[in-house]
Amino acid sequence: MLKLLASFLAGAASVLAFAPFGWWPVMVPSMACLFILVYHADTSRSGFLTGYCFGLGLFGAGVYWIYFSLHLFGAAIAPLAAIGTFLFVAAMALYPALFGWLAHLLPKFSPVSWFVLGVPSIWLLVEWFRSWFLTGFPWLSIGYSTIETPLAGYAPVGGVYLNSLMFAVICGAIALLVVRRNVSAIILSGAIVASVCAGGVALKTIEWTEPVGDPVSVTMVQGNIAQELKFLPNLIEDSLRTYAENSRTGSDLVIWPESAIPALYSDVADWEAAFVEEMRSLGSTVLSGGFHASDDYSEYYNAIKVLGGTEDQIYTKRHLVPFGEFIPFRGLLTILSELIEIPMSDLSVGKGPLEPITIDGIHYGMSICYEDAFGSEMIAQFPKTNVLINISNDAWFGDSTAPHQHQEIAAMRSLEFQRPMLRVTNTGVTSLISEHGHILSGVGQFEVAVLDVAVTPLVGSTPFVNVGNLLVVLLALAAVIMTFLSTFLAVRS
Repeated sequence: MLKLLASFLAGAASVLAFAPFGWWPVMVPSMACLFILVYHADTSRSGFLTGYCFGLGLFGAGVYWIYFSLHLFGAAIAPLAAIGTFLFVAAMALYPALFGWLAHLLPKFSPVSWFVLGVPSIWLLVEWFRSWFLTGFPWLSIGYSTIETPLAGYAPVGGVYLNSLMFAVICGAIALLVVRRNVSAIILSGAIVASVCAGGVALKTIEWTEPVGDPVSVTMVQGNIAQELKFLPNLIEDSLRTYAENSRTGSDLVIWPESAIPALYSDVADWEAAFVEEMRSLGSTVLSGGFHASDDYSEYYNAIKVLGGTEDQIYTKRHLVPFGEFIPFRGLLTILSELIEIPMSDLSVGKGPLEPITIDGIHYGMSICYEDAFGSEMIAQFPKTNVLINISNDAWFGDSTAPHQHQEIAAMRSLEFQRPMLRVTNTGVTSLISEHGHILSGVGQFEVAVLDVAVTPLVGSTPFVNVGNLLVVLLALAAVIMTFLSTFLAVRS
């Protein structure tokens, strides 16, 4: 029981490595503790429970904010919201449990290969599996905590999951040192940590992209429309007025967040035409989140549109949020849509070629809210994209850690593709992110704010654009095979 408690506490503590805390060194003892506990597990069942308790701590402390989405803004009664949040955490904890079970199956004849090759690779493979299974939930992958570390240089090569693998190798090396506690273990562990960090530092010196053209002046408008008021029909004009009044800056590009227009674009066509004419007189183009309908109004899309633009200047969201934007297995789960009232929760997956939107010769790679958590899907807009744009409405999560975690995820996308990102949200965090994943400027949460920036378009491809997650998955599989092979060879000798 004490071992399971230790695993739970290690999982909960690891959340401190992510935003808004950013105490990334905490991840090392947390993961090392998990590895050691699984190593000493007597049975596969014990390994499973050890991983499960770690997952309960990780996701319980890391995604508690789902309760706010369900209760405060989804109109679910408190007990139902609490049960829903618990069930989600319990389901997500099955992934670390799967890790614990698989890790226990690894041969332990060679602790070095077990801690440094096998276990880090299984952790990575489970993280990667979590990123796409049942539409995926890649939140709190440990690689996201490495943006401000020496490991950041790996991201443009193999994405966030290569960072996860390298970080897990370091944690495994520390765990090996604790288990072996001898001079050879000190030397080996030190060499492994130093080598991994040195590789990351060396890769950080490489500039995979370069500037093209002149900087673009951009105004990002954070309207701070309360979530409980946002979709009330009688307040739509007030919302439009708030955004319009804060957009007359004369910038080349003005960006509004997700669902800034909380209605179908076609419903505000007359207003749009007059507003666009005014903004064009100021030399500005406006991008706004809103909702787009198919020609026959049979399907509706979460979208971002160049106001006054053509049909090919509308991006429709491809990766929808389960239960938030669509009900999976609707035939079985219709009752949930009756108990939880989420506006615009019956949307369709976007269609058409996945291309960046081009404005004045600059190609802007688009993502809406949660889509920026799926780097491998954003690759389709590269290498053409010069600047990334993400619009979000993190008001769903209230005053919690979620908006900060989301910004950290967005920063990883900038680092992977080495493109600056213009990130515009309804209530925060609105920010300009550099091509190296650093927050260059931003505005506070829960205030009407305007962020004026200049962004330089970039061209070029990082290795991640060409290989995606394939490289790191193959590396992990090879490491697992080597773990079994090293044990086989050691036994034969």
